[in-house]
Amino acid sequence: MKELIEKLKAHPLYAPVMQFARFGLVGVSNTAISYAVEMLGYYVLFAGSPLDERAKVVLVSALSFLVSTVNSYYWNNRFVFKGGQKSVAGHLAAYLRMAACYAVTGLALSPLIKLGLGKLGLPFWAASISTLIVTIPLNFILNKFWAFARKDS
Repeated sequence: MKELIEKLKAHPLYAPVMQFARFGLVGVSNTAISYAVEMLGYYVLFAGSPLDERAKVVLVSALSFLVSTVNSYYWNNRFVFKGGQKSVAGHLAAYLRMAACYAVTGLALSPLIKLGLGKLGLPFWAASISTLIVTIPLNFILNKFWAFARKDS
């Protein structure tokens, strides 16, 4: 068994596949946190609110974005892309790049998809889950090749 594991580790696809798997693990936890914040915001915080549907969706998406980007940065920097030691400015720059990636998908694309699917009659909870088909792979690509890209590689 040890021999098989060593062969797998030596394969050129091992590192990128494991990185994607780690990103997936972080993504699952981050998605659960983001979804919980969205649902609590939509069904508890804004329950009975006089706000219209668009305002509710934008506000819960923004709240979810704030909570989930902090969680995502910490785990992606430490566990997935292994950003190593950075100065405060280095962390801030990487966080802002990562937040920009999530802004594209979480604050721009995701609400548009949710509203569009809502107009088709899909309940908010199902529309919210459906956005993940687009946003998760797009986030991995943006984070890997821009937000956490190493200058030395």
